[in-house]
Amino acid sequence: MEEIFNIEPRGDHINVYIGIAAEGDDEHWQAEYWRQLQVACKEHDTCRVLVEGHSPKVELTSEEVVEAGQRTATVPHLWLAFCLEGWEPTAQSELYEAVAASRGVRVKFFTDREQALNWLRTNAPK
Repeated sequence: MEEIFNIEPRGDHINVYIGIAAEGDDEHWQAEYWRQLQVACKEHDTCRVLVEGHSPKVELTSEEVVEAGQRTATVPHLWLAFCLEGWEPTAQSELYEAVAASRGVRVKFFTDREQALNWLRTNAPK
C-alpha cells in the first residue's frame, strides 16, 4: 500500500511527498500531516517546504479550498512550493494561494522541481 504522505528533511528545506492514496480531503490524515510538518519545520529550523507527488484528481469545492488554505497557517511563516504531477493552474489553486497569503504563508505552484527549489532558496528565509 502506498503512503499517503512522507515528510523528510533535505538540507535547507523539508521535502514532502504526497502519494496517490491522498485523494480527497480526509480530516484524519490532514491533521496528522500538518502536525508532522510543523514538528519537522521546528526541529530543522526551516520554513521552506517543497511538496512533490500527485496532483489530486478530485476537484475540491471553494469552501474546501478555503479550509485547506487556512490550515497552512499551522506552520507559521511557511513557504510552500508545490511541484505536482499533472498539475494545471485553476481558479482553485489561485484561491488556495490567496487564502494562504492572508494567513502569512507563501504558496506557489510549479511544474519544474528545480524552479520550485530555486524560488524557495531565493525568497524564503532559512
